[in-house]
Amino acid sequence: MKLSRILKNVNGVIKTEGKLSVDIKGIASDSKAVKDGYLFVAVKGSRRDGSEFIGEATDRGASAILSDAVKAPGFLHRKGPTFIYTEDARRALSEVAREFYGDISSKMRLIGVTGTNGKTTTTYLLEALLSEKHEKTGVIGTINYRFGKRLIPATNTTPGAFDLYFLLSSMRKNKVDSCVLEVSSHSLEQGRVDTLRFDIAVFTNLTSEHMDYHKDMKGYLDSKQRLFTKIKRGGRAVVNADDPASVKIIESVKSEQEVTLITYGIDKESDVMAAGIELSARGLRFKLRAAGSETVIESRLIGRHNVYNILASAACGIAMGMSLESIRAATAKVVTLPGRLERIDCGQDFLVFVDYAHTENGLENALMALREMGPNRLFSVFGCGGDRDRIKRPAMGRVSTDLSDKVFITSDNPRHENPADIINEIISGIADGKNNYVVEQDRFRAIEEALKEARKGDIVLVAGKGHEAYQIFKNVTLPFDDREVVRKILKRGNLCLQSKTS
Repeated sequence: MKLSRILKNVNGVIKTEGKLSVDIKGIASDSKAVKDGYLFVAVKGSRRDGSEFIGEATDRGASAILSDAVKAPGFLHRKGPTFIYTEDARRALSEVAREFYGDISSKMRLIGVTGTNGKTTTTYLLEALLSEKHEKTGVIGTINYRFGKRLIPATNTTPGAFDLYFLLSSMRKNKVDSCVLEVSSHSLEQGRVDTLRFDIAVFTNLTSEHMDYHKDMKGYLDSKQRLFTKIKRGGRAVVNADDPASVKIIESVKSEQEVTLITYGIDKESDVMAAGIELSARGLRFKLRAAGSETVIESRLIGRHNVYNILASAACGIAMGMSLESIRAATAKVVTLPGRLERIDCGQDFLVFVDYAHTENGLENALMALREMGPNRLFSVFGCGGDRDRIKRPAMGRVSTDLSDKVFITSDNPRHENPADIINEIISGIADGKNNYVVEQDRFRAIEEALKEARKGDIVLVAGKGHEAYQIFKNVTLPFDDREVVRKILKRGNLCLQSKTS
């Protein structure tokens, strides 16, 4: 494709240097992915500026460079490729991706799910609903990107703009009818989905997270709200009416008047509601009510928070014209999700769950769900990630010790931080006089201690990493899967075969 055509609808171009008639064979924002004939888009990252890698991109054969870097003394571009200077390279990346691959969102149904918690579970439920409709479905989310027989490990919850278009284009070629996307606040803030248009946008909830990036809750909510400006005319906005942050989103959707609002909730009067909720170790049961009709939903998913996730997906199903009975049937087929209150059963006489909970609200939801099962004792193992939102650490320390009988505070992904410093920040939030916790910096040993202490009728929650199969220390990433670690410890210690007494 000619460079001139790719740039046709790019806004904010300041000037160009070189030929626009060159053929572009591909686009990359990672210099290491550049090949002969590529357009390299030099995007500013959180730690490095893409303009630092223009030389490498040129060496790899880039035919054109798109950058928002201003020429300054000492900053010299090499001769050869065409240079395009724009006001915002990140925005331009989304625009050139659309030109290169076409307006894919006009050719397939896109459902975007945003919110702090529940995005992944909601996408799995939506996948089940679309399967019930016999639609070929793609999913792009935290755990993986999948369609047809392809399963691609996720690098980001929402990929970069060009990778996102590449995935959607591949789905389109494989005749995928609908794609369900987890849309993170980072992706919205960074313009990764700027040129996509959604048929349905879902808001699950808003609790404190990513304060290292967004700085305050207003900025965090503003990022989430951007998704609702990208709904197609005649599309649907599905919003959790029980969440306080929904007020602003509901007001903006109503003022737009080109989008239909569908609310869901348990406490506030909503379009889609749950009543008569029953929660147990076997799962949950409630009456789903909408438009004067109702059906009974039964699910193997655990906890009140999953009632909300089911309501969100049900509201989407209704928006797509599904009957309540079809929604009921599809929901029942979702049994368990990777790393989301995933039960690890080796035959031991106590319960063990692994969960991705890595925020105060996520941890509280998981512990409350397990408390509702009526365990003799509830143990929790968790840590907090390094180089990330520090505000949540004391809050997670408080929640864990308030809701657990005993807490094993350990490492998560410490990255470049000292694990001991992270643990001290967690402990700082624990109420004075609370002594129902121990510190074991080594995550394997912390899990082992919790499992060895558990007795018949107890529950152990290992939280924070969920589906992740690694642990990050400074510049080293090591294999570490909480689920496999639990299985290894249970089998090695014969905890799965022997009934223990205190």
